[in-house]
Amino acid sequence: MKKLSLLFSLAVFASLSGQNIKDEKVQYQYVKLPSNPVSPKPANYTAVLVSTADAENARLLANYEAEKIQAESDYQRELAEYDKRVKAADEQFAKDMEAYNAKSTATKIVERQLLNENTKPVKQYVSVPSKRYVSEPKLFTVYDAPTLASTYLKIDGFDRSASGELQYIVEMKPFEYSSPRMVSETRKETSVANGKSNSYNITYYHLEFEYRQPMTVKVLRNNSQEIYFEAPAKLLEFTKYKSDESKTSPSMDVTILVKNMESQMLKQNLEFINHLVNDRIGFEVSNRNAVLEYVKSKKGEYDDLLNAFDLAKTGYALMNKSDAEATSKLKEAVAIWKKAMEESDIANKKARIDEKVTISVGFNLLEAFFALRQVEEAEAIMSILKKIDLSRKETKLLESYTQEFLDLKIRKIANGL
Repeated sequence: MKKLSLLFSLAVFASLSGQNIKDEKVQYQYVKLPSNPVSPKPANYTAVLVSTADAENARLLANYEAEKIQAESDYQRELAEYDKRVKAADEQFAKDMEAYNAKSTATKIVERQLLNENTKPVKQYVSVPSKRYVSEPKLFTVYDAPTLASTYLKIDGFDRSASGELQYIVEMKPFEYSSPRMVSETRKETSVANGKSNSYNITYYHLEFEYRQPMTVKVLRNNSQEIYFEAPAKLLEFTKYKSDESKTSPSMDVTILVKNMESQMLKQNLEFINHLVNDRIGFEVSNRNAVLEYVKSKKGEYDDLLNAFDLAKTGYALMNKSDAEATSKLKEAVAIWKKAMEESDIANKKARIDEKVTISVGFNLLEAFFALRQVEEAEAIMSILKKIDLSRKETKLLESYTQEFLDLKIRKIANGL
């Protein structure tokens, strides 16, 4: 009984003394530094999307018209030669019949028996000329290039202008796709009825085809100096489409499906290209997801950390809207967290800032230092966290921060910061 009471007392003490750490997801706008900034920084840019679909369609239509003309020419030539060929066939048949009729009946019988066929001449058939059919070409989709450029081609941190100092040019090749092919696979399946199993073969069908839409991008300065050029290998590769399996043969008409996939790939590829440009020379704005933690306490023991949580949450919400105020709020939160870290005693489970709270505050600081671009301060906190026995989830998070701060450090150096 005494042992049970002691265990109960220890459990109650643990629940009262253990910190109740809460977290909340926050999203804020983060401005990433360019990896290869343009120096001196230009004031503006112009974005142009060049589609080769018009030129390709013009080539296809020109070939189509040329083929039609050739087909008509061939038809007229064959028509003009038709009477001559018929006359020649008639004359040849007449000669063959004359020679045949000159043979004796006995000779004809012998030839028929030896050759086992009727040796009587047959008039050569002369077909009536017909015009070769030329199928119309399948033209590529032509998009409103200026609208697409204004929608997707944007360099963050620069103003768009009709005649900008930077020329951001994307060349878009036509959407390509292979002819769909039906793939079948026969499998053995088993059904059970009335306690008896029955095995049978069943065939499943699906469609497959490949598609792509290559693009290249280049950025020029004053229409001459090439700052950046890329023909992404990713966009040269074909993507394989595989339909869902069916027990019945699917329709081979993929017109609507291909049209939807083309629109989707166009959007994805332009966004990918725009990310490449912004990552290299722009100040890319992205929505960053983070987690803020605080310690919930009824006695007000952790009011300072709750205050830091509120300050940081406000600061993140103001980022890229009122940067000065956002920085001020985050720095206030950082000051509180840094002061708390001075109390850290990870070996003492009764300490206010024990191991659990130290980890929580440490990750809060890392996110704030990332938003403030303070690499050295973050390295000091990461050094502290690496000495703690972290959970698998916490270890992965620390590894992620390590890579992000390494990239940030390189970008700061590139930008002279």
